[in-house]
Amino acid sequence: MVTQDDLDQLVDGLFEKTVADELEIVVTSDNSALTRYANSRIHQNIARMDNGLSIRAILGKRIGSASTNSLSEDAALETLKRAETIAKHQREDPHFKGLPEMMEGKKQKSSSYVAPTANFSPEERAAAVKDIIDHASAKGVDRVYGSFQNSEQGLYVANTNGIRKIEKITKACLTVTAIADWDNDRGFGWSEACSPDVTKIDPVAVAEVAVEKGLNNIEMSSVEPGEYTVVLEPLAIKSLLMYLSFMGFSSRAVQEQRSFLNGKFGKQIMHENVNIWDDVSHEEMVGTSFDFEGVPKQRVDIIKQGVAKDVVYDSYTAGREEGKKSTGHALPMPNPSSPMTMNLIMDNGDMSTEEMVETTDKGILVTRFNYCGVVHPVKSILTGLTRDGTWLIEDGEISKPLKNLRFTQNLTDAFSNIEGIGKEQKLFSFDYYPIFVLCPALKISNFNFTGGTEF
Repeated sequence: MVTQDDLDQLVDGLFEKTVADELEIVVTSDNSALTRYANSRIHQNIARMDNGLSIRAILGKRIGSASTNSLSEDAALETLKRAETIAKHQREDPHFKGLPEMMEGKKQKSSSYVAPTANFSPEERAAAVKDIIDHASAKGVDRVYGSFQNSEQGLYVANTNGIRKIEKITKACLTVTAIADWDNDRGFGWSEACSPDVTKIDPVAVAEVAVEKGLNNIEMSSVEPGEYTVVLEPLAIKSLLMYLSFMGFSSRAVQEQRSFLNGKFGKQIMHENVNIWDDVSHEEMVGTSFDFEGVPKQRVDIIKQGVAKDVVYDSYTAGREEGKKSTGHALPMPNPSSPMTMNLIMDNGDMSTEEMVETTDKGILVTRFNYCGVVHPVKSILTGLTRDGTWLIEDGEISKPLKNLRFTQNLTDAFSNIEGIGKEQKLFSFDYYPIFVLCPALKISNFNFTGGTEF
């Protein structure tokens, strides 16, 4: 990892040489390692160390940006000149109000960086995978697949308005797919775990969940499409929350009139027990205390007791509304996906998953969703498939495994039809964005399945 002194020296040099009115420099670092296993054998062990340098140059209201993955003085200077040249040839943006000023925020909690995670070795990952394979084999599962990753990530942000911040976080993620009947391509089960502290991940416990699901997912049946009461495990709720975020938790989506929250602020749109917010300071959450513009992340209550309350802002979208300030949710700028919720939380309730099943006369238990796609963002309609464990519930008991089902569902309706909220929250990392989700299981009535599959 590059030291703060090195970065400060690099930034000072660029600040002295720039012709821009304002300048922003973002440096990211990623030191990650991954062990993959398939067919109950480790087949890949890789590690990566990379840095990224992004420069945003401002000339009046013209903005130019350029990036590189070299932190050498020559590469940084060349990147600066490219950003300035791009800015010179841009049209002025009347909505741009300037780069953020220095703001004080909450001190970052120490739990987002754990040294044993940063130093977790290939031998330790291999030992964990061996325990998973041995456990699955002892239970009679043909094959297991998955990955075990640990990473140390750094973020440094500086601008000519006085912002200069640096932080590091760690993350460990383990996935396990069990295939109980390989020859007949059935018996799939899935489980995963995520934590900033790798020592809090029990590989055998994670494997046990996937193995149990696989062994109980062999003789699959079909059901007719229609509306069912569902018990959705936290993995499934993670997907629903993330797509709700994509469809409307951003001020950009609201300003562009493509959010399902447009015209609904202050109104009851979900069940009164639904509380959804974004807050990096939550004790179970992971992330830096500031965003990619160096603005402190603030708690934002998006849905409170079922009422639409607010959305997240970066400095650009805040500048488009009178009296608004950034909430600290900028992605690397400029970015058409910014701002975005990065530490999304749904409040827990008082039911166990077992109690949800026991109180269901007829319904469907879902492990997770896959291949999700937005049908209509303004109506919050999402489609997708169940995967790696779907079961029919009859008379309060899990009766038989089901072939995967396609759902097409208005998510605000789904979150209005909640009959139970799990008392345990689980943390998940989203693959393609610097996003974490903490959420419980849900029991929902009238969930709409529109088709089935042959697998």
